[in-house]
Amino acid sequence: MGRHAFSTVASGSLGLFAGVVLDIIVVAIFGMSWRTDAYFIAVTIPLVIITLMMLQATRVVQPLFINKRQTQGEHEGWNYLNLIMSGGTAIVAACSAVGVLLSPLLMRLQAAGSANDETLLATRLSICLFLILPLNFPVVVMRAALQSLGIFALTGGMKFFESSFKILLLLSVGRKLGVEALVWGTLAGTLFEVLVFYLVLRAKGFRFHSVWRWKHPDMIQAYSLMIFPLAGQACAVGVESLTNALGSMLGPGNVTALRLATRIIESFAGLLVGSIVIVAMPTIAGSVATRDLQATRKHLQHGLYLLLLVSIPFSIWLAMVSHPLISLLYERGNFSAADTTLVANILLMMIPYLFLGRFRGLLELPFFAEQDTKTPVASAMISATLFVAISFSLVRIAGVYGIPLGRSFGYGLGAWFLIHLLRRRIGKIGFGAVRDVSIRICGACLIMAVFIWVGNWLAASIPLHGLAGKATALALPTAFGSGALILSLFVLRVLDPALLKRGWGAMERRTGNLLALARPPNSL
Repeated sequence: MGRHAFSTVASGSLGLFAGVVLDIIVVAIFGMSWRTDAYFIAVTIPLVIITLMMLQATRVVQPLFINKRQTQGEHEGWNYLNLIMSGGTAIVAACSAVGVLLSPLLMRLQAAGSANDETLLATRLSICLFLILPLNFPVVVMRAALQSLGIFALTGGMKFFESSFKILLLLSVGRKLGVEALVWGTLAGTLFEVLVFYLVLRAKGFRFHSVWRWKHPDMIQAYSLMIFPLAGQACAVGVESLTNALGSMLGPGNVTALRLATRIIESFAGLLVGSIVIVAMPTIAGSVATRDLQATRKHLQHGLYLLLLVSIPFSIWLAMVSHPLISLLYERGNFSAADTTLVANILLMMIPYLFLGRFRGLLELPFFAEQDTKTPVASAMISATLFVAISFSLVRIAGVYGIPLGRSFGYGLGAWFLIHLLRRRIGKIGFGAVRDVSIRICGACLIMAVFIWVGNWLAASIPLHGLAGKATALALPTAFGSGALILSLFVLRVLDPALLKRGWGAMERRTGNLLALARPPNSL
């Protein structure tokens, strides 16, 4: 488990790095302009569909594939894979054809405030991306099969492969093709993934052949399990489309600014905060399966404790260094100092979502453990509806900053709705048990904030300019703050010094898990 987790995190981190480099190159070449707005608008719906396919391949196809191989033999497992890949690719191709036909309408709705040139470019890009979309279904199915065989490093590198091809195409023909080079990079990366994944599976004994049996019980079972998650993802499509529409009404570059800030939040949240929800799932599922309500409450309390331990320090760090971070990452070429200020301020407004989004994910786990997919979908719909209503109101007052604020309010009220339903099922959850440790975490973070401020003051006094000055403005406060935070967490007994040696030994033996150092409060 430790080796697989390390491989997944390592390859995911590599993909994150490649994605950041790609964004740096894109905004350096094109700036925050109507061209980048058009690309981000066009890619929104295909990207949500790809994310949906990845989630369902992991949650539905992978468990059923494993069960087939273990109970009926490897041959039946491969046949199941062929059945799902054939039917699923055909379904996605049909949906993509609809997307191609509806692209002009979809782009007009999402680029409601944009000029005609931007809408036409977005439409052209959207058509190309929808045509590429069917290739992604065999990729995500083969990815799930490879993970079931214990191959995690390769599958975790999907983002790295695609970003690398985009970077290559952008640097070679980007100035000639414009943002369309990103679409060609997407196609090249997807074809590469199809080829590599298939060759690795072929070495394991897989041979692809089309199987068309629409009424096969396995097909019906797999796709019936996806109905409610599909409804939840439909909410995500609506939310992202509305974000694009509101951003486009506020002038060129605002859609790009929103996407850059969102990518930073989602990248760090996925690697750090989101991993806690993934780790909590097996323990909560086990206690729900045994109907041990007391254990379920304890696991939820411990999950909240870990969320606070990671999200509060990270949120404060991000709030205090958002401007130096954006400046170091993007401020070059056609990306101006004014662009840095805009993205940094949007990032600041999105910080509450960093915790609230993952807290809602933690609260969904007991429902998923009971195979109840309706309740999380209801929560997603409530969050989406509130986001729409609140964002429309706040945009009139706060401009583009009203959109991230609306997202945070929507997720916060969605989490409150899940808490209410969860209390009706398992009684009082007991989140008050983490009150004491939360106060200590906040105390440690206050000390960290003071040292970050000192680091900012020292960095401003050092006569460096250009890239060196930007790197110093970020690195010095981060070093001061992180050192003070770690020491404060031990002094305030949020982390247990007695577990440091044990945790380090575990890291050496199994590549470890830094969360092993976390000492839950005694009341948990």
